[in-house]
Amino acid sequence: VQFALQPVAGGFLVTDGHLNRILRVSSEGQVTQSIQFENIVPTGLAVTHGTVFLSQAGPIPHDPATGKVVSFPLNAAGPIAHEVASGYSLLVDVEPGPDGALYALSQGDSPGDVPPASPAAPDSGELLLVNRNGSLTELVHELDLPTSLDFVGDTAFVTTLNGEVWKITNVSKFINE
Repeated sequence: VQFALQPVAGGFLVTDGHLNRILRVSSEGQVTQSIQFENIVPTGLAVTHGTVFLSQAGPIPHDPATGKVVSFPLNAAGPIAHEVASGYSLLVDVEPGPDGALYALSQGDSPGDVPPASPAAPDSGELLLVNRNGSLTELVHELDLPTSLDFVGDTAFVTTLNGEVWKITNVSKFINE
């Protein structure tokens, strides 16, 4: 399951959710493995200043303890990922946003509420701030099955599993509340 695509110099990175790896694809179509993980289900990608940020849903049943954001160097040989933040279920994307802050997107509650390997419970998704101390702070909740996050200035755009695009304006105001 190729979940996310991120442009990089000379091609792009792709997450492979079933084989728990990140692939690097050249503009000529050559595919190489960038990094391999244990059973963590890699999802969203962001690249900034030579660092790759990766959201991880964690193994089924996607417990909050296994939802993580990790980072690794873009061009390192045999990169080792370092945990940046953790503690939310079904993390599906990570993106830099306004003022250099890093944000994550959680599809929402899963364990005990829905059958294993199913999407999260409806209206349980969250837009999260990635804190420097390794925690995540909920900024917006009750998102309905979000799948992808991107920013234009201080506005977040969230796509959902059912094909909607949600617009969240003035995201930085949530940080100061």
